[in-house]
Amino acid sequence: MTEKKTVLGLVGSPNPDGLTNQLVTAALDGAQENGATIEKLQMSEYVVDPCQDCLPWTCLQTLECKYNDENFEFLNEKILDCSALILGTPVYWWDTSAMVKYLILKMFRVFAMSGPLNGLPALGLAIAGGSGTGLVSGLKPVYHFFQIMRMRAIDPVPATRFDFDKALSKAMEQGRQIGKMSESRERFDSWEECLLRYDSLRYIGDDNASEIRLVAELAAEAVESERKCDISGDLAHADHLATSGKVLESMTETLKVYQSSAGLFGKQQ
Repeated sequence: MTEKKTVLGLVGSPNPDGLTNQLVTAALDGAQENGATIEKLQMSEYVVDPCQDCLPWTCLQTLECKYNDENFEFLNEKILDCSALILGTPVYWWDTSAMVKYLILKMFRVFAMSGPLNGLPALGLAIAGGSGTGLVSGLKPVYHFFQIMRMRAIDPVPATRFDFDKALSKAMEQGRQIGKMSESRERFDSWEECLLRYDSLRYIGDDNASEIRLVAELAAEAVESERKCDISGDLAHADHLATSGKVLESMTETLKVYQSSAGLFGKQQ
């Protein structure tokens, strides 16, 4: 391991110049503002091979994959050696990119039981750049990774094309917090403490209805003020339906807001 610790940013997108890269860059800039040394890696340049799920489970003891995978070796050494981790992913069909999944699964297999990342500060970023749906669902595998590895994660940044500028500002804000946390690692004393930490994070426990409500609100807020009167549906009415136990009707009303707002926003572009 090197003596100089860094806040590591991983861009889990096949597009090195895309929105995921912008989010990770903003978070790293925030960390650097707090005095952290930063490093950014494009995962598209280091795509990990699929885990072979081999038996006997020798990597549990050796802490290395029995198959030659230079990209995995490179990335896991970077993660093990960093003082904080920022992981960004695009959202594909309400999920992470494949390259992020391959890394996560192999990290589980090799390191989850030994716990070398206990307490590592971590931040997840996800951009649902198309429809905007899946902005939270795409984060959940990332935060499951953080939790199983016992990293000390902070609130994620779910982003869409509707609120991207605000998301960049939030990513920088969260990056500043990560930069501060990177100065020392606060390990969990128990698995129960770790579980409670993740129960307290924003968005991660949201259900499908809450996620659709969030993206509908973001889309509606992005519509120009003079066109807001053209938005169909009403979120306040949707909320009233939900509290009355009419969950399906509430979601239908929410989708009206989302679909009309997304259409109006598209005409603004």
